[in-house]
Amino acid sequence: MKTKILVVEDSILMQRVIGDIIASSDEFEVCGFARDVTEGWAKFNKTSPDLVTLDFELPGENGLLLLERIMSTRPVPVLMLSAHTKEGAELTIRSLELGAIDFFTKPSGPISIDLYNYKKELLDKISAARQARIPEVLKRKVVRQADTFQDVYIAIAASTGGVRALNYIIPSLPAKSGLRVIVVQHMPKFFTASLAQHLNERSSMVVKEAKNNDMILSGEVLIAPGGFHIAVDREGRKIVLLDSPSRHGVKPSADVLFESMAFVFKEKAVAVVLTGMGHDGAAGAIAVKKQKGTVIVQDPSDAVIGGMPQSTINAGVADYILPLASIPDRIVDFIKKKE
Repeated sequence: MKTKILVVEDSILMQRVIGDIIASSDEFEVCGFARDVTEGWAKFNKTSPDLVTLDFELPGENGLLLLERIMSTRPVPVLMLSAHTKEGAELTIRSLELGAIDFFTKPSGPISIDLYNYKKELLDKISAARQARIPEVLKRKVVRQADTFQDVYIAIAASTGGVRALNYIIPSLPAKSGLRVIVVQHMPKFFTASLAQHLNERSSMVVKEAKNNDMILSGEVLIAPGGFHIAVDREGRKIVLLDSPSRHGVKPSADVLFESMAFVFKEKAVAVVLTGMGHDGAAGAIAVKKQKGTVIVQDPSDAVIGGMPQSTINAGVADYILPLASIPDRIVDFIKKKE
């Protein structure tokens, strides 16, 4: 049976482009088109789609309102279509927090006829979204900070579903516990800056998009910028941004970060692998374990997409396999000074 997809898009031309791409697959079919929130909500209830592609830029109310209605009544996977702009990035981060599974950037703005050239990429996104687990909404909790602490360095890897996971973990961490955190979230330029701003507004720790030679400071979270790998320098004091080739088709790659932290920090490195497609992070986690560091993995059954955590588990290097709700406590446990 084909997956039924509702396409919510205000441009008739873009409806046709997206519809043609969906129809080119034997796995999917379009069950309806809608041009605004009111029509989208009516078509959603009438056609009972298995998945929705949703544009932000709709006449009147924006697409986030429809997303909220879907998530509060009959949650299904939603793939957002976003403009590659600062405003589009901010709306994307908000939509992922609300429960959208993933997003796809229109290559040339709101009217992107050249979307045909990205047919495989869009269909891959739809296929992954169809198989995704819709995450539970977790209320933020602030973990009790340690009175005395030891030096450890936390590296976090995330991809599909990562924004919602990070939106729980980072605001849950206490500011004055000596935590030093570096995050690789698979996202393009603009989007990582918006993610950092979004998390900073909700967290007691300082969260910012990393710049080359930023110091690794207690109480700060550095987010790897889209389009660059991130690593630590040989002294372990600063980060460096690398414009080297992609790994596993992603840039930034968690493997680059994990491997550099294993080399520099050895047993003080803690690698955390969260939800996501593919196997980025597994090779880096192996490097961390070889240097006596620690590896925490989100339980694949608890993840939006279990590929990345499962790959690390399959590598045999996971010290802890935990649901998302338990990960902040475990992170803080590592910094508590052993008496």
